[in-house]
Amino acid sequence: MKKTFSVVGAGRLGASLAAALVRRGWRLALVVDIDAGAAREARRLAGAGRAAAALGPSSRPGEVVIVAVPDGAVGRVAAGLARSGVDWTGRTVVHTSGRLSARALEPLRKRGARTASLHPVQTFPRRDTPLSAFKGVTWGIEGEAGAVRTAGGIVRALGGNALLLAPGDKPLYHAACVLASNAFVALEWTAAGLFRRAGIGDGEAFRLLAPLVQGTLQNVKNLGPENALTGPVVRGDAATVRAHLEALRDAPEALGVYRVLGLRTLGLAKKRGLGPARVRTLRRLLEGR
Repeated sequence: MKKTFSVVGAGRLGASLAAALVRRGWRLALVVDIDAGAAREARRLAGAGRAAAALGPSSRPGEVVIVAVPDGAVGRVAAGLARSGVDWTGRTVVHTSGRLSARALEPLRKRGARTASLHPVQTFPRRDTPLSAFKGVTWGIEGEAGAVRTAGGIVRALGGNALLLAPGDKPLYHAACVLASNAFVALEWTAAGLFRRAGIGDGEAFRLLAPLVQGTLQNVKNLGPENALTGPVVRGDAATVRAHLEALRDAPEALGVYRVLGLRTLGLAKKRGLGPARVRTLRRLLEGR
């Protein structure tokens, strides 16, 4: 099911998607972005299609249009596309927001388009993401049945996996993605900050942390969170936790992170069989009582 498509939004995800689908045999018609330079760069990376600042009545965007713009712009862009003069009857339009449902594309649905949302459980830090990076990625999909089938075809073309969602579950789904990815980056930054306080520079800190983080992720993948958990909390080592809290008194932001995540860790340790007395002791310490 190789189709003609256009991408609206030439940011990191939009440009990467355009190039990846072209490499899988899809035909790129247009890359649309109000930033003409960004549109031209995305077209260059894809090696196909045309760059445009907007769609008009004479535009031929193809069978599928992917709206890859920030969440706050989806509704406005959808309304603008609906007013563009393009005949939307029978076309499929998907947006890539993790939080918003297909209802954000309602102006286009009213013009005859089939609509869905299609969000990757993956980060795209650059516009020239290689095709190989898409392999195995899960995509959250919801929307109208016909559009969901087309979105599933996009996922299959990229070698990914489809996760069907209910519209009301999108915010929870997206919050989980943000915690696992964005919050993880913030956590590593927080840990590196503690290394700095100990006289260890950022470069050295991340070099030291990388094997630990990679090993932990591999353990979570292979064993699951409960069995991958190590450290003082799961051992019931109150003396070590107390020493950490004392050391963090002059780093209040890191202390707050340690307390919150320590309590979440304690819940997992309890599932692992940590005894009630040790759980109570650690809870009192982490709650500051």
